[in-house]
Amino acid sequence: MTTSPHINAQADATSICPFTLKPISSIDKSDLAVIYNCNPLLLQEDDKNAKCCGHECSLLRLTSYLHDTNVAGHMHSSCPVCQKFKVAVVCDGNAARALCPDAEGESSHEEEQTIIYFRYGAILYYLSLPKSSSSARFSGTSNAISRIGAVLNVDVKHIIHKGKIIYPDKTNNDDVLEDIISISSTDISQKRKKPSLVVMGVRKQTYLKKTEGSTSIVMAVLGLLSPRTLFSFVTFGLVWILNATKSLGSGVWIFVQSMLYPPPQRSE
Repeated sequence: MTTSPHINAQADATSICPFTLKPISSIDKSDLAVIYNCNPLLLQEDDKNAKCCGHECSLLRLTSYLHDTNVAGHMHSSCPVCQKFKVAVVCDGNAARALCPDAEGESSHEEEQTIIYFRYGAILYYLSLPKSSSSARFSGTSNAISRIGAVLNVDVKHIIHKGKIIYPDKTNNDDVLEDIISISSTDISQKRKKPSLVVMGVRKQTYLKKTEGSTSIVMAVLGLLSPRTLFSFVTFGLVWILNATKSLGSGVWIFVQSMLYPPPQRSE
């Protein structure tokens, strides 16, 4: 029995997403990210022992992790699970199954998947689309643009094919969506190392910034409540009270002395 070409994607029931801390098995395949440091299309059967990462996590959290700067102003590039491989390709769960069939050479998914293949930033993406707009999972968001925007959390402004902007199209965007699917299908069937489509868009507020912003506030509060900080506050307060009491006592004593021993009157 042969091994699947991508075969470091071992997602058993005990695997945990590093972002949500939930079992990988509980994540819907359309929301699951499979990470590669090489293009799974280019792996051959004799590459069964090739290390191509293959770790899994939440797709939405991963895109935020890869494309948004953290509080230190840096972007991540390594696999969030192993931190050993640089993320080069991301597939959703359905696309990974369709691209990398099981040992019998058949896709483990129940139906054939429509996959869009594109580049955003430095990362290559394979995202699956439903067979029809009636799909419960993608109801109302079944077209390619909506899928890309939802996964990357971007407002898609342009899609470029071989240097030419094909989206938006002033005449008919419906035809463009069909072209996107057709171009992706051709790239995949011809096993092209790099996709012909490039996505450009404006990023929206993300999970990572919200999480790190909240974390920084919490850490600041905890820092103020640390024993050393509290001790410093208490010590400063006690020293101030003692100095104030000493000054007040000195003033009272001088006043009492002036009443008991008034200065002698000068005779003229």
